[in-house]
Amino acid sequence: MPKKQPRTAQLARQIQAVTSLPYTRCLKICEPSHDTWVRLARELRTVGLIEAADQLLAVGAVDAEASTWYSAGGEIEGIFYYTDHQRVQRTYDACSDAAEAALTRAGFDPYSFDTAAEAYHAAFLALSKAGTLPDGRTLAHAALDMFADDATWCSDVIRSRGRDPFAYDTAAGLTGPGTPTAVAARKAARAMARAAAVPVSGDEEWYEAAGLMVEAMWHAGEAAGLPPLEGRPNCQAHLRDFMGGEIAQR
Repeated sequence: MPKKQPRTAQLARQIQAVTSLPYTRCLKICEPSHDTWVRLARELRTVGLIEAADQLLAVGAVDAEASTWYSAGGEIEGIFYYTDHQRVQRTYDACSDAAEAALTRAGFDPYSFDTAAEAYHAAFLALSKAGTLPDGRTLAHAALDMFADDATWCSDVIRSRGRDPFAYDTAAGLTGPGTPTAVAARKAARAMARAAAVPVSGDEEWYEAAGLMVEAMWHAGEAAGLPPLEGRPNCQAHLRDFMGGEIAQR
């Protein structure tokens, strides 16, 4: 009896059937791309947050499958855009349908930030936990790596609901040791909670939540033992251009 194919191989075969690309190229498209999600899940598991870790991995698998289908459509577009527009349109539509189906099966709205929103909630739980530990630098670093270097995109994600409402209000009651790492982690979690509470309305609210996410990344970097906003030039620019170059003292 043949052995069951690994999920990556199964997905590569499905993509090959839709795109007619060589199997080896489809395997390349299916290479893991959610390393930061896996790393955060590992750190959550280490500190006993098993359910949160399992949930993050499950969401990551769905997001990875959808992203892979979109990447496959983009691959066809890049190859045949100037030579076979009908093939591009037909294949891209089929890949988009497959991506949306993967999200819908898991209960996500395909046209939302829902999967990323659930990943951000896992990062919030990690920062909250790091705020209770004398030295939670590794945990805080894993949480920090979940955030994109794009404050306005982070603003959209943090204010998205995911499949269920999140308990960001727990940030108000966070307590822990007075070590610099723990204090910074709690500040980061509270900034995320404030950002999540900003109404989804106009540009003013969009930028308000973006600034709070820059604040969260600043403090998460402190908790991780890194220079604030290290390797995040776009967030540094947002701080300079829209926040007067200073993080609010709270």
